[in-house]
Amino acid sequence: MSKLQVKLCVPEPPESLGPMPPTVAVIVPAYNASATLPACLAAIATMTWPAAEVIVFSDGATDDTDTIARDAGVRIIRNDGPPRGPAYGRNAATAAAQSELLLFVDADVVVAPDALELLVRDLTAHDAQAAFGSYDNQPESQRVASLYANLRHHFVHQHSARDASTFWSGLGLIDRRVFLALKGFDALRFGHPSIEDVELGARLIAHGYRIRLAPAAQGKHCKDWSLSRVWHTDIVRRAWPWACLIAERRTAAADLNLATAERAKAVLALASAVGLVVGVAQPWGWAFAGAMLLIYLWLNRSFLAVLAKRLSPLGLLQATGMHWCYHIYATATYLAATLWTLFGRRQGES
Repeated sequence: MSKLQVKLCVPEPPESLGPMPPTVAVIVPAYNASATLPACLAAIATMTWPAAEVIVFSDGATDDTDTIARDAGVRIIRNDGPPRGPAYGRNAATAAAQSELLLFVDADVVVAPDALELLVRDLTAHDAQAAFGSYDNQPESQRVASLYANLRHHFVHQHSARDASTFWSGLGLIDRRVFLALKGFDALRFGHPSIEDVELGARLIAHGYRIRLAPAAQGKHCKDWSLSRVWHTDIVRRAWPWACLIAERRTAAADLNLATAERAKAVLALASAVGLVVGVAQPWGWAFAGAMLLIYLWLNRSFLAVLAKRLSPLGLLQATGMHWCYHIYATATYLAATLWTLFGRRQGES
């Protein structure tokens, strides 16, 4: 195994940021990440804004994660017990960090050389306390499910409001003092990879802090998604807990995947599905479903055009079906979680 050499130093101050630019600690939570961690750390080592610290939280890893981090010359904080999740890992690494800003990077993300510099500049230029970027449009895996999942994420982040009401920890920057003041991620509620970053973003906004989306700050996602993994993540790790946060009035459904346009698409997808079911007994159902599908496809034309550039006609058809299913199961999960949360609250009040 070739060793990675990571040079840790404080960058020379860019003129636009004054004589004392902020120092940055890069934090990478990793569990059995030997397949992607070498490329992740190598990219961090070549950023145009060098990190003052690089900390890998090894979360009960049983593969070569520790060896890779050690050979790269970065600091390792290890959990020797069962995995406790990235929320816990990021909190633990933050407690050991000394820098003014924290850059969270997932172990399967290869950051672009200028990603950190773009995030720092956006954060400081807009007097924000947090900023996050986006996956690029060149994911490593060419599997249809992977291309669909990664390009969906890329598209949403590229077309969302720059003043955000949520946060993303795949490639996210935050003021360390603010992070500590809010007691970091909720590691008790989120013991697995989930929407711990969304929940943190909601608290940031509730406390009057500002979050920026900097879509030019990008990283390549190296996860190889299977269809079942996409569905499990979308439903169990994202849609359900996110809907619970909304039902608990801890965040608003008005950003990223929950923007008004996305909800309109979800309604059309559900309506077309209902029409298909009705069509079995009533012929008018087929016409209704067809009309709803045409409108649905039209509203998604920009995203489908992105998919068409990367997929064969058959792959595009498959990815379009995945997107249609995504809007249906995400909406159904949201409704179920909302009812579950409201019912539980009423039971507790009775």
